[in-house]
Amino acid sequence: MRKLTVSSLVVVLVALLGGGTARAHDPIILTADQSTPADGPLLPDGTISFALYGTLEAPGDTRGFRVTFAADDPLYLSVLIPDLAPENSLADELLPYLVVEDPAGAVTELRVDEPVAFAEPFTGTNYVTLAVLTGSAMAGTYSVTIAGDAPSRFTVAVGTKELFGTEVENVPNRNEGVPGVMEWYSSAPPTIAVTTTAVETTVPDTVPVSSTETPTARDANSPAVTVVVPADSTTTDARNDDSGSSWLVFVVLGVIVVVLGGAVSVGRRRSSAK
Repeated sequence: MRKLTVSSLVVVLVALLGGGTARAHDPIILTADQSTPADGPLLPDGTISFALYGTLEAPGDTRGFRVTFAADDPLYLSVLIPDLAPENSLADELLPYLVVEDPAGAVTELRVDEPVAFAEPFTGTNYVTLAVLTGSAMAGTYSVTIAGDAPSRFTVAVGTKELFGTEVENVPNRNEGVPGVMEWYSSAPPTIAVTTTAVETTVPDTVPVSSTETPTARDANSPAVTVVVPADSTTTDARNDDSGSSWLVFVVLGVIVVVLGGAVSVGRRRSSAK
């Protein structure tokens, strides 16, 4: 049995699904070294329906391609992500976006606008369209850069006219087709590792008390809190109070003894005088 080419397979699938009710794109897989428009594919006709698939492998990573239009050709560009983790959980500012430079040098950024989820029936894959750029093209070559601040898969759709097998410059893997798309779809990008440092706090069962510290009341879940009393405080230790009282007793007893002794001596003198 003769094998179907990738282009024939896509056409057959579209026909089985109702022809005009589905839009099929000629797939191109961008490689890791195609980081700029000059390094990427050159699409000869921007009205032909191409889909370029790639992966940004790190924050700040880029991919690129170029596409040629005739004057007043319908301009259609859209950026999508697979409706899968981690892409569908990224914050808007981390999602992939397009930087489009027209032949006159004017630059347009195509960032997430109103995301729309949809299912692609002939591959059984699911996507989210992030933003769409439409209008009338000027004659010449547009440079398109895909950028993003997180690792993510992306798809860029170009044109609306279904025509498969068009020769495209600088595509070393042109024959990967649908199998290449399915491999790309099932290969999640690396995730950003977030390192957190856990701070372990040990709450003692009892609060140590020293002669210069006074514990305060706390519940079982509160950290230990101590109030430090300055060394020159007027607060006096109870033991010092006891010591002062003892010395006062001895002084009083001594005075009593002296007074009594003096009285006895005077009495004896008076007796002798008689």
